[in-house]
Amino acid sequence: MDIPDESWTVAPGDTEAVAESRRRAVAAARAWCPEALPDDTADAIRRVISELVTNAIRHAGGAGPILASVWRTPGGNLAVAVEDGSRVAPTPCDPYDDGTAGRGLAIVDAESITWTWRHAGAGKIVSATIGLPGSAATARRSGACAPVSDTAPPPTVNAVARQTAGRWLNAVLRLARWDLLATESRHRRVVAA
Repeated sequence: MDIPDESWTVAPGDTEAVAESRRRAVAAARAWCPEALPDDTADAIRRVISELVTNAIRHAGGAGPILASVWRTPGGNLAVAVEDGSRVAPTPCDPYDDGTAGRGLAIVDAESITWTWRHAGAGKIVSATIGLPGSAATARRSGACAPVSDTAPPPTVNAVARQTAGRWLNAVLRLARWDLLATESRHRRVVAA
């Protein structure tokens, strides 16, 4: 069983909690990574921990403390977990919905090898696994031969395809927002004329 190597408590309503969680998670990954941590991996860690901590703050409703943890798995990946006092299951939203919120789990799904949740005591734990350079998951993605730990979480979907899909989705969303802003701007000019 994996034992968290770095844990911290997040106070509900703490506006600095998300930034502090990003800093701590990336610092831990840099300390455990046998190679230099690439910027895109550090960004993926920041996005995943941000989404998990933000969801816990928003949806736990102050029910109990929020505990964030990161650790290195036997397979060399980075595991991230956030425990809160709410038993409400995390529900992924349709990323093509017109709302401005609710895409956090789609981001977690796109940036991680795998993610899951389970009830724990009076609340729940949401966790994700991110591949680090030199890890078994990274070696499988690159085609390199590396020992794979039997206790490493298996990827549920090809991580490269998932990251590519996530980047594609982000690009499409940016273009859609740009097109919407351009359309609104043209509409305002026509109405004003």
